Amino acid sequence: MEDRTETSTPRLLNLPSETLLPILSHLNFDDLKRCSEVCRHLNELTNDDALWKQQCHIHFLLQTCPKEITWKQQFLNYFTDYGCCIEQYKKVRLAWNKIEEIIQTLDRQLAPQLNGPATEDEIRAAESRMGCRFPDDLRCSLKLHNGQSEEGFGLCGCITVSSYFQSEKLLDCDIMANFFMEGGGKALGCVPISFCNMARCSQLLAILPTGGFELGQVFYLVPDSRSDEDFDQFITASSYAEWITELADSLSDVFPKIQGSHFRFVNDPSCVAVTDEVFTVKVATCFIADLSSVHPPNFQYSYRITMSMAADASRDLSCQLETRHWVITDEDGREEYVDGPGVVGEFPTMTPGSEYSWVSCTAFSTTYGNMKGYFSMRNLKTGDRVNIECPCFHMKCLPYEHAQQRRERLLELKKEV
Repeated sequence: MEDRTETSTPRLLNLPSETLLPILSHLNFDDLKRCSEVCRHLNELTNDDALWKQQCHIHFLLQTCPKEITWKQQFLNYFTDYGCCIEQYKKVRLAWNKIEEIIQTLDRQLAPQLNGPATEDEIRAAESRMGCRFPDDLRCSLKLHNGQSEEGFGLCGCITVSSYFQSEKLLDCDIMANFFMEGGGKALGCVPISFCNMARCSQLLAILPTGGFELGQVFYLVPDSRSDEDFDQFITASSYAEWITELADSLSDVFPKIQGSHFRFVNDPSCVAVTDEVFTVKVATCFIADLSSVHPPNFQYSYRITMSMAADASRDLSCQLETRHWVITDEDGREEYVDGPGVVGEFPTMTPGSEYSWVSCTAFSTTYGNMKGYFSMRNLKTGDRVNIECPCFHMKCLPYEHAQQRRERLLELKKEV
């Protein structure tokens, strides 16, 4: 029988460096650290800068490194700042990359309103006052931008209906802590992440179970008419990371810019109607959680209609709007017919290349509803009537939770305790 001694047994460390390095490239940063403590040879190999360049890209999305430091030092610097929230960093950073790009290219007025990063000491001071810790994804975001300044419009997009105007700004960690300690947040187990001074509304983030909310959930609180002390909630996201990601996507793909600010209208690309290959009507909608309620069921929406006439159309087809005609249908199939002169009190004229937009509102007692119809126009030359079609546009409220559901969750928590 062949005698196989220990020295003849293949060992990982006997492999050449050019073979070991590709193997090490499959390890995470914490595994690389453990390997560096095994022996001098592995310590030397795990210091290879190409390995740490890869770790910088994977975890912190870094593409460049200052010439005066190594990639490993670059990784350690970022890990010092973001190591506590490294699992959330990539998603939150990608969202902020998108937001920063949009601001720089399309809305530079917002750029100076974004605060710089919060320091670890500032975040810990806020957490010390609250006696609890911010979620990792929120901490990560605060370390990139610590809210907004008080000037100008809010990053969350504007909503306007008649005399109502909403423009929520992102809050800094100090204001969050103030609300938690003095504004009822401790009892709710929530901190505000946005606030509008004019509408006095805010989106809250559940960070403790004391209020019965799902941890990490972002939502609007709305009064429950059945009790003076209870609130229902419209849910905007299941986590802060999801919330900031959806905001970034909305800024880049959805929110239109109107008169110098982004508005929170959701554009459905399929919601377009073309009449006679000349007139185009598009509709975008917005659910207004702050004006809505679950009890009683009253779901408020704003919608923006844009009518345009093709630039190459004949001037003989120019016309002026006279009346509007709507068929409004709720989730139960109930229909309401509405006719009236003009739109928002105006009678716009359409000529080749012209465009006219207006904002109006509606409400449903069901969680879904739609509207469709047409606009009756009068040809300026012949006096003939022309009907311009408006596409069917859909309105669906945010998911919500009843106050009773939250009370039941609190009871279950108390039983577990």
